[in-house]
Amino acid sequence: MTPDTAGQLNRLRKEQRRNSVLFRVFAVGSGIAILASLLFERHLSWLMAITIMVMLMGALLRHRMAQQTRHNIAQWEALMRAQQRQAEQQEAWRRMRELLQRDLDEDTFLRALLDTTAEVLGSSRIGLWFLDSDGRVLTCRMALDPALNGLRLSHQGLDSYLASLIQNPCLVTHDAQHDERLSGLEDYLRTNGIHSMLDVGIFVGGELRGAICCESMQPREWHGDEITTLMGFSGLLSQFSESLRRREVEHDLYRQLHHDEVSGLATLRGLLERLQALTQRGEAFHLLVLRLGGLGHINETLGQQAGDEAIRQVAEKLKERLTELQGSIHIGRLPANRLLIAIPGQTDESLRHYCLERLLSMGENSWRIFGTPSQLRFNAGVARYPLDAQDIESLLQRAELAVQHARETPPPHLAFYTSQLSDWEQRLNRLERELRTALDEHQFRLYLQGQFDPAGRLAGAEVLLRWQHPREGLLTPGSFIAEAEYSGLIRPMGQWVLDQACALLGGALHSSELSLSVNVSVQQLHDDAFMTHLAQLLERHDFAPRRLILEVVESLLVTPGIAARLNALRELGVRLALDDFGTGYSSLRYLQDFRVDEIKIDKVFVDAITPHRDAPLVRSIIALGKALELRVVAEGVENAAQQDYLCARGIDFLQGYYLARPEPVDTFLRRLEQPPPK
Repeated sequence: MTPDTAGQLNRLRKEQRRNSVLFRVFAVGSGIAILASLLFERHLSWLMAITIMVMLMGALLRHRMAQQTRHNIAQWEALMRAQQRQAEQQEAWRRMRELLQRDLDEDTFLRALLDTTAEVLGSSRIGLWFLDSDGRVLTCRMALDPALNGLRLSHQGLDSYLASLIQNPCLVTHDAQHDERLSGLEDYLRTNGIHSMLDVGIFVGGELRGAICCESMQPREWHGDEITTLMGFSGLLSQFSESLRRREVEHDLYRQLHHDEVSGLATLRGLLERLQALTQRGEAFHLLVLRLGGLGHINETLGQQAGDEAIRQVAEKLKERLTELQGSIHIGRLPANRLLIAIPGQTDESLRHYCLERLLSMGENSWRIFGTPSQLRFNAGVARYPLDAQDIESLLQRAELAVQHARETPPPHLAFYTSQLSDWEQRLNRLERELRTALDEHQFRLYLQGQFDPAGRLAGAEVLLRWQHPREGLLTPGSFIAEAEYSGLIRPMGQWVLDQACALLGGALHSSELSLSVNVSVQQLHDDAFMTHLAQLLERHDFAPRRLILEVVESLLVTPGIAARLNALRELGVRLALDDFGTGYSSLRYLQDFRVDEIKIDKVFVDAITPHRDAPLVRSIIALGKALELRVVAEGVENAAQQDYLCARGIDFLQGYYLARPEPVDTFLRRLEQPPPK
């Protein structure tokens, strides 16, 4: 209630009292005048007549004034009540907004929403009803009246009710049992004695998912501000549902990237934070890579599930034996058939003795995999922090070198890293020299892999790099990109690829609408000359900048200062894509903080699609892309089942061997001469 409203109401009430007093004085005076006229009848009869007339007019005037004053007071009291309700509603809205910002579980948020709605509307019969996935059954998820919890209403009586909510998200009725929109709910309304109803639809992603239902067993008028508030609460509930769904996707992605479902161990990504914590504390430890031999034979003879079971049994036995050591032991699974173990607090000799006695000896046992005796062999390579390397990446590389050496030595197949094992470093130096020669002698080749829309029409291509090595033949990037990044040669190589792509867009592809996607490394983006060079390319080759898509890895988004670089690229008109979406995942909030145009679903997620198996992560990523109005491209499509699944879920573009393999530019250009599919 505002001070002006309260002041006006007080003034009206004072005026009413003042008018009442004046009328009483007038009545007393008139009575005296009549009495005098009766005493002096002969001389004052005219006074009596005039007085009676004045009294009648005064009474009529007083009645009109009193009626008007009561009306004004009633109006101001109604306004005062409305303002009071509005203040309470605003406070309730503020509290619910604060709850929305917190990571509450679903039950806690729904209970708070019910309690707050009951407080605002002054009603105790409020429930949250949700439709099932088919939209055919409405179930009470939670209600203030415990008797309503879990109650189900079938679709037969819901058609007109749901149609009304879809047409107008607010349903207000003062006579529910005779409202045509609720004709299919007569039994429910009659059984529960419902007289008045205020229902507001809950929409998620533009689809009706349920309703907030407020019911009254007595006649009741629903105020406009109450309806507005309830619609606002419905909006908050929709936001919470979207937030909850994003959190579930985040949790699933985080778990997949940080936790290995087969072994129950952490992945390398999940282990990195713990290892980095050891290095930050300056704590010395041994990093051990344990390789499982014989796993391939189990997969071939008993199947992939048997191989997974073997890894699970080894992980359990490993955790059991490592508990004998003191200190904080960290275990994780590397790709393929390797495990990673960080063991602090041991000397070289004590660890060597333990590995020989307790870890490598596990290979002497006969393992039973699904009842079948099987044999496993173990090789171990060890690198020491900080003696062998100062960072985790280098330490892991040297432990990998050690385990490769252990495989080539006689039993017991244990090797510690030494400087003599630095074949990797020697190979790196050799590769660096050869890469410089390749740049000078134009040994690199450009390949294109087509991207297609769901109808099978060619929409663009990803630009890929190949190295025509003079001795080893055609090499894929996996053979040299890591070394190129380590040596810094990725910058001139990336510049060459970008030059060739822009020349294609402005030349052979100029008359088409095809786009080209080019991978850009972190080092390129940090190069101050990159933006200038790109702007010159766009001007020189004169093509629509939106046809050039620059792909960046998702982990790049956490790099300090990268936002300004990405915004500058968008100002040039080119489009941005997040490559291998999910594998470099940090937080979905970066999709809101950074403006990109496209996300590419990594092959590891597409591989999960089989004819008899759903792929919830793929569905979630596509839905997320649609919600954020991003193009979604699926990489690694290798069969018709994957293509059909992705197209059915609304994928924008597909890329993979099933549709087209990477091919030289001339071969790709010949595709343009072929008629499009009908």
